[in-house]
Amino acid sequence: MRKKRHLTINEKRDWLASIFRDESGDISQADKFKALAEDTKLAQLQAEENKESPATATESPPPNPLELLSLLPPPLPPQ
Repeated sequence: MRKKRHLTINEKRDWLASIFRDESGDISQADKFKALAEDTKLAQLQAEENKESPATATESPPPNPLELLSLLPPPLPPQ
């Protein structure tokens, strides 16, 4: 059986934007409002995904204090 093709969030948002921006008069104001509401939900979902993705990829353990000491330059000689 053929796998279903799913749209990406950006493709869905583009389609909803075309509905909201329609000026032909074929789409009612109520449908435009619904498209705007759905687009807002998708934008929120996309922002949450973007917020979570970098945090998990760049998360690292806290530095070891002993390792930090090894990075310091040697002490200056007394004058």
